[in-house]
Order: sequence, then C-alpha cells, then structure tokens
Amino acid sequence: MHPLFSHKWALALGAALESSAAYRDAARRWDGAVCLERTADAGDEAPAVAVFLDLAHGRCHAARLATDADRRQARYIISGPLTAWLTVLRGDEAPTVALMRGHLTLSKGMLPMLLPHVGAANALVDVVRTVSPSAVSPSAVSPSAATAVPPTAAPTRRTGFRSLEAGALTDASVPWRLWEKAKRHGIWNPADIDFTVDAVQWRALTPGEQDLLLRLVTLFQGGEEAVVIDILPLLDVISQEGRLDEQLYLTSFVWEEAKHVEGMHRFLHAVGALDTDLTRFHTPAYHTIITHALPQAMQRLRHDSSPVAQARASTTYNMIVEGVLAETGYHVFHEILVTRGILPGMQQMTALLKLDESRHIAYGLYLLSRLGIEHGAPVWDAIADTMNVLMDPTIAVITEAFAAYPADAVPFALSAAPFVEHAMSQGAKRLERLERARAQGVPVGTKE
Repeated sequence: MHPLFSHKWALALGAALESSAAYRDAARRWDGAVCLERTADAGDEAPAVAVFLDLAHGRCHAARLATDADRRQARYIISGPLTAWLTVLRGDEAPTVALMRGHLTLSKGMLPMLLPHVGAANALVDVVRTVSPSAVSPSAVSPSAATAVPPTAAPTRRTGFRSLEAGALTDASVPWRLWEKAKRHGIWNPADIDFTVDAVQWRALTPGEQDLLLRLVTLFQGGEEAVVIDILPLLDVISQEGRLDEQLYLTSFVWEEAKHVEGMHRFLHAVGALDTDLTRFHTPAYHTIITHALPQAMQRLRHDSSPVAQARASTTYNMIVEGVLAETGYHVFHEILVTRGILPGMQQMTALLKLDESRHIAYGLYLLSRLGIEHGAPVWDAIADTMNVLMDPTIAVITEAFAAYPADAVPFALSAAPFVEHAMSQGAKRLERLERARAQGVPVGTKE
C-alpha cells in the first residue's frame, strides 16, 4: 500500500482507474482533467499536494503528482485536509455532501457543472478503496447503527389528557405555532382553482414545452401521493409518545398533502394529460427516492419507533423529498410560469403548495433537532448518514430530467446547472440550521 497523495499512490490509482470496467461505465460522459488536492490540517504546516488525473470518457490517460501546468490544465481542483478526504474515502460522507457542507472545497471549476457527474465521482472513490484498502476501509458498522437507541414501547392504557394541563398547547410550542399558521394559511380548496385559462394556454405551448411541464407535474404528483400515504406511521408514533401539540399539527400535514394530490390531478385533467402514460417520466433516481427510500424509512416506524428510526424517516421525508426535491421543483415552476406569465391556475396552486410545504419543512427541522438534542450522537449520525446516502440520487432526479432533452434545446431555454445549485443550497441551508441547534442545545424554531 502506498501513502495517500504520494507519487506511487497516484500511479497506482491511475492504473486502477484505467482497468476498472465499473468506473469506465459510470464516467463515460465525463471529460476533463481533475486535481485532488490535500491541504494542511489544522496545526499542520505540511505543504499542499495534489494528484493530477487526466480523465476522459471513462479512461485515465495520466496520473501523477500535479505540477503548476497540471493545475492550470485541470478542469476542477477539489481541495481539503487529509481528515476530510479520509472521511469521504472511507464512505462516512458522500462526495456531494462533503462539498455541500464545505468539508471539501472546489478551488477551481463550477460546482453545478460537476454535480451531474456524482456517479463518476462515487465510482472513482470506489477505485481508491481498492488501491488503499487499509487506509480508507469503510467502517464495518455505521455509528448510528452501532449505538442505536432502542424503540419506545407504545402505551397499553391511557394515563391522562394533555389538553387539560395548564402548560399544554401554548405558543411556546413550535408545533402549536405551526398549527396556528396552518389554520390561517392552509384553508384553501383545490376545486376553487380555475384552470380554464391554463387549458387554453396549454394548447399554445410547443410539444417540448408541454413535455417538460408534464414531466415536472408528474414528478410532483407521484411524490405528493407517496408522502400523503407515508406520513401516517410518523403520525402514529408521535401519537403514541403523547405529544399532543405535534399530533394536532400533523393532522393538518396529512390534510394538506391530500389537497396537493387533488390539485395536481385537477390540473392534469384540465389539460387532457391523464389519458397518457405519465409514469414514463419516473426515472431510476426518482424511484430510488420515492418508491424505495421514502416508504422504507416511513414504514419502518410501524415496527421500530426508536429516535434513530424517526430521524431517518424525517430526514428522508422532510429534508430530502420536501426540503430539496420539492423546493427545487417550485423553483423550476417559478422560472417557467411566473417569469413568462403563463398558466395562472398552476401559478396559484404551486404558490399555495409551497406555503404549505414551508410549514412541513419547519416541523421536520424542529423534530430532527428535538430528537438529536434529546438522544444525542446516534440521532445526529442517522441524519448525516441518511443525507449522505440520498443526496446523490436526489441530485440525479434533477439531472435525469434535463438529460431527456438535447443540452442545447431544453424547453423554455432552461439548463440543469442553476437548479442543481439551488438543490444543493437548500440541503446545505437545512443542515446548517440543524448544526446550529445542536451547538445551542435548543430545537429549531424554539427561539423564533
């Protein structure tokens, strides 16, 4: 085994990349040299050193310690201290999440242009593990699994009534304040939204424009139906724990998600799209999140109500599906509809959906921070682990949608890069709020 970031290690890595069929397949769309730079750790005065990889379409044409000329030639330079690189190479943090959280930095290049190639990055990391197995071997058991908090037993008899207690159901409770907002802002009827103008304007759109909008609506519709079904186990767990303020808010949560399903269905009916096979828009990455990860995490709560299981479920539901995917979808809707002044009914509905979802995400941040503060490291580890696993397929949902069109002819003159960047910023923003709550020991929203 050669030391990481040494000349011999670079040569071994280049040879391994060149001979790896898995890397060649994952990186077939990548073209451009990369420098992987090890900077000094805190208190370490060692000079920075970088490995230059001349990569193109799954091949590695050269690998060596980087010269100044190599740095100028490189399309990307990814930098970080050895501790950060080891965290990624051992599989404790996905490359995407390390960049999003600033553990690794992009010293050269544009992050949105790099993120569509997360599959290639992951395959490269896999090859590194074969070159330096003892240095970067993944942990046998994830921290959250090794120290998981046992499930909370459901009560078999009622022991009292929270609503009769003097300190219950007050504005000091974050879920209660969200419940008050839901009553003020969530009272709208999908049947009242008029899609008549939308139907007329729809016929004036080009086939490509219709296709992109149908893709977006269909991704939303499947996601909305999934979350309205999958939220129920969480509601049951919260109920069994006797958290009345949270349970009251979650009743509005279910109702709002159900209205979202109805609203999207009404739009599809208005534009005459329900007689086509809309499932064609559901890509592999979409299925990874919506038809696999989401139901698995939520349904697990039916037999495992532990804080760790709750954290994995809420991270999947509130942080990934709502906090990244849905938020990015609203951004796409705005860029298409509002900036062009079209489809007023859909504009109205997506604005209402976004307002509802903002409360859902706020509750998720509160729940995750409460669980972490109450139960400690196993919960925080579960949140980080879930984000690590799901951020890459989440970004792939966006890139796969845009990959369905020629790069120079995406309908509405859109491109994937700004929406990938938006998705990353949404995930980073939520993680930062959780990290502040952890440091302060106060759940998100409690001081607000």
